[in-house]
Amino acid sequence: MSYVIWWHSQFIDEINREATTIEDIVDKASKTIENLEKLKILEKEGKIRIKQTATINPIYIEILDKSIELEVSNNPAVEFIEDENK
Repeated sequence: MSYVIWWHSQFIDEINREATTIEDIVDKASKTIENLEKLKILEKEGKIRIKQTATINPIYIEILDKSIELEVSNNPAVEFIEDENK
């Protein structure tokens, strides 16, 4: 299993298309940024890092400090995908 951020869906797909307002877009983007800020702190502390891949959708997260795995998995910006090699 891998931890990922579906970058496109976080900012685009989850915005209500039936009644979109600038306020809706700003609110969704702000909530996403709050969740990403938490991950940024973990990255700066050396507890996680981004796996380098050919794409940024999804962004793969590598957990370097297993003690924060629950914190990462509970972050609303993070999703799980099954590894294709297993």
